[in-house]
Amino acid sequence: MKLSKLFSLMKQHKSVQIRQGRAAQWVGDSSSLYPIYNLPQLNEAAMQELLGVSDDAWDKYKYEEYETMKYSEEDNIDGMYQLDRLKVMICWSGKELIPLVGGGRIFFIQAKYLKPFDDIGLLSFWYREEPLRDGVIGVNEGMCLAGLVMPIVVDDRVFTETLYRVYDLTKRQAGEEE
Repeated sequence: MKLSKLFSLMKQHKSVQIRQGRAAQWVGDSSSLYPIYNLPQLNEAAMQELLGVSDDAWDKYKYEEYETMKYSEEDNIDGMYQLDRLKVMICWSGKELIPLVGGGRIFFIQAKYLKPFDDIGLLSFWYREEPLRDGVIGVNEGMCLAGLVMPIVVDDRVFTETLYRVYDLTKRQAGEEE
């Protein structure tokens, strides 16, 4: 994992969250968490220094620290199922969205949350039932849980209509008109 890319995400959102897990500290912003191993105990002062943020700029950051992990750190939990990454990316409202499908559902995650990983070709995605309305997407690097990303909830009628239009036009061009 590239810590510089992770730190860049936190700086971009001006949001830092630390959760203490059993085997690792989990660090991220308000929409993602990644396990950090072999670092001393992180706290607010350490994060400010690691991010290279001045005291004045730090006042604009949202900092949260929790003594427990809100999500399961297990690689395999009940109700979890694998998601397939579609080979398209959708740009919508300034966000690059990656569609993931499985279990008869579609989820979208922001592409930027995969930047901390060294080789995205080795990643697998798993939907995990969690105490959130829309669950969480577990990102595995090989066989190990390497990140948690919150899915984007698309409640935009224009977005849905646009996807239907693209689908209809693609079918028509491919000669599959009904």
